[in-house]
Amino acid sequence: MHLLPKLHEDGHSIDTGLSESMDILEHQSTNRLPETADYHALLTSHHLVSPTKRRSLQRWSSELSISGFAKVGYPGVIYAHGSQENVEEFVANVKSMQWLALKVRFVEPTDLANEDHKGWSEFQKVGEVVEEMRRRGKDKYITEMGIGSSVL
Repeated sequence: MHLLPKLHEDGHSIDTGLSESMDILEHQSTNRLPETADYHALLTSHHLVSPTKRRSLQRWSSELSISGFAKVGYPGVIYAHGSQENVEEFVANVKSMQWLALKVRFVEPTDLANEDHKGWSEFQKVGEVVEEMRRRGKDKYITEMGIGSSVL
């Protein structure tokens, strides 16, 4: 008894099985979100004060065409928006640095309807973060986590 089946015995060629597999993969790939889908991410940390980290965030946002901001000081807040691939790479870069209590709050698809902001900004106060998220139509993400207040 052979442990491996003989492909030529069942009347199918290797090419037939391969083309069927390719058809299945092609069908599955059409059911996924397109690679260019817009994503956004929110990260928080105990603090963000390091000039090196701040320069890295600025550089990566430029290299990856990410728009967003960092709130420096205590607590640190990082928000990024861009294509799925770029946001995921940006988040991976951020996570690769040494942090005290870094939390990835979310990395998820988003609509582009309220996203007309370009470039990278830094803020010093939590109120500025809440206001920026409000301008982007995404203030619920901040206030639901207890950062800032939903009332002006």
